[in-house]
Amino acid sequence: MHRTGPIRSRLACALSAVLVGSALAVTGVSGAAGAATATTAPKASAGGWDPRIAPIAREVAKLRDLAFDHPVPVRFLSKAAFEKQQRSKPSSLTKAQKAELARSQAQLRALGLIGQDVDLFKAGNDISATDVAAYYDPETKRITVNGDGALDAAKKVTLAHELTHALQDQHFDLQELERNAARDHAEAPLRAIVEGDAVRIQNLYQQQLPAADQKAAEAQMQADGASARASASQQQVPQMLLALFEAPYDFGPSLLQVAASTPGGVDGLFRKPPTNDSAYLTPSTVVDHARFRTVATPKVAKGEHEVGTPDVFGAFALYLVLASRLGPQAALPVADGWGGDSMISLRRDGHDCVRARFVGRDAASTNAIGDALQQWAAPLSADAATVDTADGSVTLTACDTGNAVPAVAHDGDEVLAFAAARDQLYGTLLQQHAPSKIAQCSADGIVRDPSFAPVLANPDQEPSNDQLATLRQHVATIETRCATS
Repeated sequence: MHRTGPIRSRLACALSAVLVGSALAVTGVSGAAGAATATTAPKASAGGWDPRIAPIAREVAKLRDLAFDHPVPVRFLSKAAFEKQQRSKPSSLTKAQKAELARSQAQLRALGLIGQDVDLFKAGNDISATDVAAYYDPETKRITVNGDGALDAAKKVTLAHELTHALQDQHFDLQELERNAARDHAEAPLRAIVEGDAVRIQNLYQQQLPAADQKAAEAQMQADGASARASASQQQVPQMLLALFEAPYDFGPSLLQVAASTPGGVDGLFRKPPTNDSAYLTPSTVVDHARFRTVATPKVAKGEHEVGTPDVFGAFALYLVLASRLGPQAALPVADGWGGDSMISLRRDGHDCVRARFVGRDAASTNAIGDALQQWAAPLSADAATVDTADGSVTLTACDTGNAVPAVAHDGDEVLAFAAARDQLYGTLLQQHAPSKIAQCSADGIVRDPSFAPVLANPDQEPSNDQLATLRQHVATIETRCATS
């Protein structure tokens, strides 16, 4: 699936500019282009490609270093038709799906990520209709693109993204990967791999276009990103929901960049996907072969009733929840130390609750999770949130009591930008042959340095020359400190 919005392209360019000339030079990562308009494409001829799609497919196959087994049909829809197709009707949901949707909505409310008046079904529909430019369907083996008109540079970049998904499917069977991920509660890391790979190839494709076409695609991306954001704001889509949707696109490319530096390479991630989202929130765990623990399911007390089946809270959700109230600088090191968890949904006193039991990768990390969750829960009443520590674990119980909770103090853009910038830095430093420990230390230090704050605060603006000069001085100091510590 290709998003209409930007994937922090200017922030990535800023990161590149900041580290130019440093001990570990960084190459830039361009952002995703948005949806433009394209003419309705003729169907591929029998046994062959649509002649306008074929050149893009050839380049994508070359960049991905995989060959297409067969041509992929591409369908272009008008904006109105595409939006209509993307929107679901409540009547289309099964009873089980409605129950799961209600549980998810209550969980998000209990965790403070959405307000009491948010309709999760409507919000999901609005995101799909406004923030998606195209998609590849592994069931029909067809690409559907939003827009009709001329096949311009931006639309070609969109097609490069979706054709990458088609290649993934032909070589690794996306449906089988999705089934296995659902069994292991690992849908989030799989999506980061699938979308990160597609973003990586679309960026490489965009970079080889003529300069004028690159600029045109970038301009269209910025315009469509602004339009999607305005539409989401107008329809009151919660920013934290957008953050959940956008995370695979923001973190996936860094994970793939990291994987390219490991013996298994990118294809290794598809053959054996990670089973938890720490892989994309903290990609050093992939390089360092971090071990995670199986955590016993939280207990249900007398008067409580478990609903549904046990699940996993995850490192990224822990980061998102903590960062929304404590800020990303405080939340990220805590989530980096995530070592495993187990989660259940339950009913208590007529309220929907979520209970998650966490452990860190070591005792200090477990204590840090407990301390951070205590801070997060402090503004809430005892019936809304409790944090218990026992037997070397931390258990959070959060309930949707129907009462107002403190507003999110840090929005989704801020939360994603901080962690994504750190991971982009880590991935590129690793690619430049820095040891993982030094790359992690340097990336953490750079995003936390006060001189870097203006770049994070304005990810869509190019830093000034004076800002870059100051940042480079700080980067050199940070790298030296990390290399000698």
